[in-house]
Amino acid sequence: MRDPLRRRPADGWTRNAIAWCLALLIGGLAFQTAQAAPVPDFTLQLLDGKTTSLKEHRGEPVLINFFHSK
Repeated sequence: MRDPLRRRPADGWTRNAIAWCLALLIGGLAFQTAQAAPVPDFTLQLLDGKTTSLKEHRGEPVLINFFHSK
């Protein structure tokens, strides 16, 4: 008869799932810390020549994508 208190070792899938959960948890905590830092106000020129500043979008989620093409 098998001992009911004896645990079987975790297989590869279980270890990977636990590792990913821990990585996501730690990453989420780091993101929350970075998100709490204040950002100074700045102004950017848009592609159509108009300008926008960060204070115009206060309270909204903002994604800034810096890119360069040749």
